[in-house]
Amino acid sequence: MDNLFRYDNKFFEVLGKISDIIILNLLCIISCLPIITIGASITATYSVALQMVKGEESYISREFIKRFKENLKFSTKVWVIMLVLGMVLSFDFYISRLINNEYVSMILQFGLTIISIIFIFSLSYVFPIISKFENTTKNTIINSILISIQHLPQTILIVLINLSPIILTFVFSNSWGQILFLYTVIGFGIIAYINSMFFNKIFKKYIV
Repeated sequence: MDNLFRYDNKFFEVLGKISDIIILNLLCIISCLPIITIGASITATYSVALQMVKGEESYISREFIKRFKENLKFSTKVWVIMLVLGMVLSFDFYISRLINNEYVSMILQFGLTIISIIFIFSLSYVFPIISKFENTTKNTIINSILISIQHLPQTILIVLINLSPIILTFVFSNSWGQILFLYTVIGFGIIAYINSMFFNKIFKKYIV
């Protein structure tokens, strides 16, 4: 019975981890609100989550703010580039559907679908990579594509985890309110934490 109330008890350890994830989740959401800072927010979130998975986290808020400030300029630059690329792809899809020649339209949409998949892969990796490695903007984006393709099974799982809010809302459409509440409280923190388990193993291969 005495062991139940010890601070090193597994219960308190799990409770502490959940509390940290909730704090990380809220910090991520709040720092994403200006929209332009989404890249820096995701980078900071993964900086903390990667440490949490390895049991190296300290003060969540302090570490998050530190990483947010350190990567603000670079992550924002990459975020704007990815945002523009995403908008261009969306516009190209729209144009491809307006083409009268059905065969040409199908060919274009197929090609754009392949490019979009690669784009989603890159988007899933680029900010975790920024949180772990220093490089140029061009090389960071290229590496995010190459590493995601080299680790395709893990990448597919990571993308599915990232898309879980949309998937769950689609499958349980009547419970969208509860799903929204879940992700507002802890969901995005859990996504970063689970993905970081994969990223730590993947990045370990590229650390000299």
